[in-house]
Amino acid sequence: MTDELAEALVALFERLGPYVRSDPHLRDAVHGLGRAIATWADQFAPAPTTHVVEQADPAGAVLPPPPVVIPADFSLARPPAPIRPLVFADDEGRGLVPVDLPVIARRCHLKAEAARVVAARKRGGTAPAPDDLVRLANELPDCDLWMLHPGDYVDAPKAWEDLGGAFAVGAEAANLLAILQTLPDALAERHRERVLYAGAEAQALMWAGVLDVHRRVDNDQVHLFVHVREFARNSQIYINRYLKKEDRVSADQWPDLLSRLAVLRDALAEARGKARTRDKGLTNLKYKLRKMAEAPASAAPEWPRVLELLEGVVSAGVPASNADIRELLLPVLDTLPEDQEPGPNAERVFSAVNEYLATRPAPADDTGTEKPAAEICAVAELLRGRQAVLIGGVERNAARRSIEQAFGLNELNWVSTRPHESVTIFEPAVARPEVAVVLLAIRWASHSYGDVKAYCEKYGKPMVYLTGGYNPNQIAHQILAQVGDRLRSLDRAG
Repeated sequence: MTDELAEALVALFERLGPYVRSDPHLRDAVHGLGRAIATWADQFAPAPTTHVVEQADPAGAVLPPPPVVIPADFSLARPPAPIRPLVFADDEGRGLVPVDLPVIARRCHLKAEAARVVAARKRGGTAPAPDDLVRLANELPDCDLWMLHPGDYVDAPKAWEDLGGAFAVGAEAANLLAILQTLPDALAERHRERVLYAGAEAQALMWAGVLDVHRRVDNDQVHLFVHVREFARNSQIYINRYLKKEDRVSADQWPDLLSRLAVLRDALAEARGKARTRDKGLTNLKYKLRKMAEAPASAAPEWPRVLELLEGVVSAGVPASNADIRELLLPVLDTLPEDQEPGPNAERVFSAVNEYLATRPAPADDTGTEKPAAEICAVAELLRGRQAVLIGGVERNAARRSIEQAFGLNELNWVSTRPHESVTIFEPAVARPEVAVVLLAIRWASHSYGDVKAYCEKYGKPMVYLTGGYNPNQIAHQILAQVGDRLRSLDRAG
């Protein structure tokens, strides 16, 4: 092979490389090309001189290589553009690719130690050899311990001590920003503004400390500045202090700022713990609900743990209206035992599910000819043309119409409820003479609504506890089981 041919092939392969990496179809085509070249080369191989070999079995014959197909839009003229890191402007308009926050934190920690070494030397003390600092700095990218190098710097030990404190502040602020970025948005929202202001103040204090020792710029202060500014911009938070050079922060204020950063660190640690609890709780909750949906008949024993998990995940920041939880709860709601009392957070979840059901569009009318169940027909004979009261939850138009049609009701008066609402508001609805039965949806009603029974007894109204949903079959079953005989006697007496 000539040098010119080799160079041409190398150039060709270099141009093909980006396309082959990003295009699986082209990659298959290159493989096919290789097989085709090998097949072509085999044609020029000398014929074998050994004894005649028996003809191969056609069933085991080697299939010909697939055809080589080059995409119609393939071109070497424009190779794919490489992925470039985002470049931001620093406070002087120069381009900058900010390094990761943990790297800034580690570099600031080493610079703090180096500044304290210089402070000790300026005081005439015996400073430890900085060999370990230099070795650790060399393990990090662009970690320049400039304070250990000769330069036209001040001799005041206090300035160097404050510089060490300023870098300690910078390390703490970078760590806080890194933790904040890992939190779920709902939890981060509570701390974001305070952390960003503290980060802005930290980089301003670092800048002041650097100037106090007659150093013009430090790369970690600049990188932290860019991180804070871009984080605030993406979060749509306006930082009205510390991001301009004229808004100075004295470097000797570092102990106070370091103390405030420690308080924020504890708050973020608590938030991160909640996030981990939330994620673990959500995983367990989803597993439980899916398992219950697979076998609803045996779901009742799982409810105590499910209610406990609901309390935990909502307390850890999951919205009570979380769509994933709602969709997993819907298939198993009717299996919730009557004697299980939800906690306040679980009640919020159930209320959100109920409100969702109340606003969900009604299903299309059933045009089938299937006859109603026997229990529905039996209840319809007792309630047709009369009125009923349903107490609990939020009125659902589709469910109300379905119940009215199933039982032939003249009207279903659905009295929506709110937590801790006084039972006295239900007396007028119960007292109406045309009301034949009162239905209490205990799942969606506070336990204090059991006092509605007193009104039912006062006005002679049969009361039915609905332990399931609003399906007419379930309601019919509960009516017949709880007050069927009474309704029949009242019907005969009427």
